[in-house]
Amino acid sequence: MLIPLTGLRIINETIESVIRQECTNCEILILRNDIKDLPQGTDVAEKDVFYQDSDYLLREFYIRKKGKGNALNEGLCHARNDLVCILDADCVLQEDALSKAVKHFRNDEVVAVGGRLLVKREDSCQLEAIQSCEYMKTFQISRSIFARLNAQCLISGAFGVFRKSTLLGINGYDIDTVGEDMELVLRLQEKDYQQSKKQIVYDPTAVCYTGVPHSIKRLLHQRDRWQRGLMDCLIKHYNMIANPHYGLLGLVTMCYQFVIELLGPIFWVIYTVLLIDKNMFPFCSLVFAGYALAQIGLTIFAAYIDTEKNMRSLLRWIPKLILITIEEIVLQIPIMVARVVGMLTFHWRRLVW
Repeated sequence: MLIPLTGLRIINETIESVIRQECTNCEILILRNDIKDLPQGTDVAEKDVFYQDSDYLLREFYIRKKGKGNALNEGLCHARNDLVCILDADCVLQEDALSKAVKHFRNDEVVAVGGRLLVKREDSCQLEAIQSCEYMKTFQISRSIFARLNAQCLISGAFGVFRKSTLLGINGYDIDTVGEDMELVLRLQEKDYQQSKKQIVYDPTAVCYTGVPHSIKRLLHQRDRWQRGLMDCLIKHYNMIANPHYGLLGLVTMCYQFVIELLGPIFWVIYTVLLIDKNMFPFCSLVFAGYALAQIGLTIFAAYIDTEKNMRSLLRWIPKLILITIEEIVLQIPIMVARVVGMLTFHWRRLVW
């Protein structure tokens, strides 16, 4: 278990959720990066500590270099087991999440497994509820579709399980990007794609709760960074876009990432500007109504799956789901602007975290 950690952030809840998994031969590595006060000539220092009053041993690493990729690469080099789980310091695993993910590795062709992220509800703020709705749709629908096509391009850096030997075989994480999680999976997919039988699995039953920004400012900064990471990955792996050599990964997933995820924010900003034009307003209003209905439908469908297809339970939530979806659509305007800013400033701020 590799947990990258910057500074002195408290992660007791994260560690306890790992201990509750009751895994055999499990070790927890806490990776603290960007540590400047290490002894002269020392780039990495290790300390073994027992967690609170338990017999559970944690290996804590202090790493001079900054960057999540650097920290994870150090963790990979020091991990003793063949399977490694990457878990962010603000994440909490649901009971049995790790065992549900690990069971897929009984198949020798599986090299990586991504779990489902849900928002960790720390308070009742509406911004948290909107992001919770957004995550529900993302992981219930889009990730599930790409998984069925065996065309995954991303395992979230917040929670994923990998074969260590496979990661070391591609030299670990790229330290020259802020989109290291997506870049890693693309490199896994790109290497010997047609000859390889490797599989990258998404398991929606392996649930991990993650923290989300609680202010508009932090949310916009996060989406700015995500957009720069996406752009960096697509530039580095441009040869995969619409390339039939990579099957559905190139023809569907990579085209979706380029057209919808990368260029989509530009279309949104143009559309918002056109709303001001009174001649275009009727047409734009009609488009907005169609988009809103589609998003509400996706939200309700995702919730229907989430409630294990219990229609009676779902009916009580529909009014709230509609309201949250409308709020989410409105929030998309500043988010899309932030993503466009990320693209426009990519050259100067490519590695800004």
